[in-house]
Amino acid sequence: MPWPALDLKLKLHTKELSIVAGAPGAGKSVFALNVAMEMDDPVLYVAQDSAPSVYARSAALALHMEIGTVYDQLREPDTKAELIQELALEKQDLFIHGGALTVDDIESRLIALKEVLGEAPKLVIIDNLIDLIVPGHVHTDAGFYAASLNPLKQIAIKHNTCMLALHHVTRRGSETSNPHGLGTRALKMTDLLYSGEREAEHVIGVFHNVEKSNMSIQILKQRDGDADPEGGLFVPLVWHPRMGRLDRR
Repeated sequence: MPWPALDLKLKLHTKELSIVAGAPGAGKSVFALNVAMEMDDPVLYVAQDSAPSVYARSAALALHMEIGTVYDQLREPDTKAELIQELALEKQDLFIHGGALTVDDIESRLIALKEVLGEAPKLVIIDNLIDLIVPGHVHTDAGFYAASLNPLKQIAIKHNTCMLALHHVTRRGSETSNPHGLGTRALKMTDLLYSGEREAEHVIGVFHNVEKSNMSIQILKQRDGDADPEGGLFVPLVWHPRMGRLDRR
């Protein structure tokens, strides 16, 4: 973890599946991208939800720019080419795939990168889990998770990588006004839409304050360390929304 306070409490490993849970807009992708950009090893980022947003935010982090400025430069052909070149030089080991994939497709990309790099990327980020293509299922089916989570875990074991899957949840107590919450409430394990304690070695919760100046990273489950399924164990980080950056407090 790129933040010392969180690194003391949370240890992710290769050969494991971990879940990052939160309501839409809570900051799951922000957290994942900040981890990815600080990795010294190659990272495969499967941007199934919004690839342009992932491209823009990764560029903002790598080049220390505001996300809005990055979007402006990407709209102009001349500045777009220059920006892409700068990003390629700054962060050569981040591989972003845009669009939904099956579990087999993800493994195929890992194998391809392994042939080029000599080993599979140490971190694979799936953004978001519910956008996976699972033949015969949609994400509201209980069978969707049974058909996707264990195979993802087996891929992590087989290719010695850490599989980090971002996952939307429904917030308890917010069903009347907004069934998915606004990303400002702490999570509990029971807020997840499936039995995450079964396949995942870690379950991480994400929420932020109303002002969007602070993001909290919860440790809901951890096989080899402290955790609180009721949501009481978390590390607050300073959030800079315009830059997409998370800093320690």
